Amino acid sequence: MRRYALAVDLGGTNLRCAAVSDDGHVLTERQQPTDAQRGPEAVIASIVRIINETAAASGIPQDAAVGIAAPGPLNPRSGVVFFAPNLPGWRDIPLRERIAEMTGRAIVLGNDANAAALGEWHFGAGKGLEHLIYIGLGTGVGGGVISHGRLIDGVHGMGGELGHVSVNIDGPLCHCGSRGCIEAYCSGWALADAIAAAQRSGHDATWSEAAETDEFSPAVLRIAAERGDAFASATLERAGTALGVGLANFINIFNPQLIVLGGGLIDLGEPLLVPVQRSMQAWAMPMMYANTRLTYSKLGRRTGIYGAAALVFLYA
Repeated sequence: MRRYALAVDLGGTNLRCAAVSDDGHVLTERQQPTDAQRGPEAVIASIVRIINETAAASGIPQDAAVGIAAPGPLNPRSGVVFFAPNLPGWRDIPLRERIAEMTGRAIVLGNDANAAALGEWHFGAGKGLEHLIYIGLGTGVGGGVISHGRLIDGVHGMGGELGHVSVNIDGPLCHCGSRGCIEAYCSGWALADAIAAAQRSGHDATWSEAAETDEFSPAVLRIAAERGDAFASATLERAGTALGVGLANFINIFNPQLIVLGGGLIDLGEPLLVPVQRSMQAWAMPMMYANTRLTYSKLGRRTGIYGAAALVFLYA
């Protein structure tokens, strides 16, 4: 019999909900601003409202469970969000319990990056495989590890913080307080910081001219690099090399069949991917590197939705 899930993708900017069948069909989908500045209670009320509206619009069974992919360190066992950097006031919020009480539905809560890994494994590029690593390259860098068909998330469900693996102990300071994290090299904020620093020092004389704009975006940086701009090329070479070293470490530790890259920064394309591949090959053990494929996400902007749905189909 066909199963259905209500999948919630909770982000700092947007709140999305979809009704999804177990074969991956999206019946209906809704999106609205998170309005995170209103605080936890208002956001929780918005989550409940969008769940109820989506359920009513889709006509799925009343007993369909809800999967919530949420940011920040959280414990999927207890259902508590410890801290969410992009959601002001979110500390020790018993999100699963609150949503369950207000909707009368079973709730499965998961970290957004771990959920993305599950979604990619269950519905996307990793379907049918047993060993997969997902890396989400966006404002920050998140990740998740599937091994022997199971998510590796540790004793409290907070494992898989792949973006905060250091590839240089003397590297740039990361927002987490450590140094040399992958995120400190290859995230939206890290690239924006690099551009801002260059602008302050006057060393960015050509990249904005090459891209014909001075506003940062992955597409702009890619265009500048493809047009031969030295600053853009060096910036992406540095970011790609750091990411590749990190991926090589993950290959050596987990011996995956597949590494999936997702998130907005994959739009950087070849100027980023070439140094990634080069440093992966240089730092990974040859036999394991030879048996690991690297690909892009197949789920696109619905990665969070499919991840939240996978939480239900795998754990509810």
